[in-house]
Amino acid sequence: MASPAEGPLMSVPAVIVTSIGVISALITIVMNVYFIKKIERTRQKMILFFYRLFLDVAYNVLACAYMTFCIVYSFFTDELHAQQVFILYVGFPLQTAGAMRTIVAVTMSIERVLAIYTPIMFHNYRHLCPSILILILAISLAMLENLIIYLFCTLNISAIPRDCGVLRCSLDNCYFNYWTTDRSVLFALNFAFSGLLSTRLLLFNKKHNHNAGEEHTKINHIALIDAANVFLCDFLPTFSNYVNDYPFFSFKNIGPYVYIIKLVGSAVESYFIFKVLKRRSARSSVVVITRTFNN
Repeated sequence: MASPAEGPLMSVPAVIVTSIGVISALITIVMNVYFIKKIERTRQKMILFFYRLFLDVAYNVLACAYMTFCIVYSFFTDELHAQQVFILYVGFPLQTAGAMRTIVAVTMSIERVLAIYTPIMFHNYRHLCPSILILILAISLAMLENLIIYLFCTLNISAIPRDCGVLRCSLDNCYFNYWTTDRSVLFALNFAFSGLLSTRLLLFNKKHNHNAGEEHTKINHIALIDAANVFLCDFLPTFSNYVNDYPFFSFKNIGPYVYIIKLVGSAVESYFIFKVLKRRSARSSVVVITRTFNN
């Protein structure tokens, strides 16, 4: 177990907070599997959202394993010291899945902006950029992060501190600075395009919803929800990494809080997406029932 003199690497509040992250990940996994089954028939109209759901499931499965190991390692540090490298084996795929998800989210915002601001051009030329190419691009750019650390940064597994239970302290500043810059660019793009999208929808909401199809309206709302989640639960927590010098933000006090905020945000986002899909489906059912009654 952890050294009696030092105590566990995580305090009881940190364990509770991290457990909330694990529960949130499980909720998001279940909800996303439900969404995948629900939109399976119309997935060609919502293909980017369909890709994002699969990436979300992969991300939350990895995050659940990552958080669980953080809790177990904090209490059994001596016994699991030889398996400490598990942090890297799960942490890097977790980062990669998160990057893929963010890139797809940015693409969703860009697609929606083009569809609303330039509908004719979007309709005529959208087929020139198949969605599968966007997914391949997201995978390639995300894998580039792993290549950076091997080519330009230092990864010394044997030098990882004994009391390190998260990915952040197992890497040098080279990779951390690259990762922060890369995420900042993606989050800024998402914030800019989601701002354009929300402005258009708020100013012309009634007119647009009347002219747009039901599936397109769903996609617009989902893109806005996703953009809000990225800004609040990805963009802001990323910059909070710079306040690690303050004791309150230490791993011992609140655990891997950046991931926890993301996982809680994803669970809340799943709830709002569920409400969007359910509300639209309910309205469609009312129309069908009304028409049947009239007939």
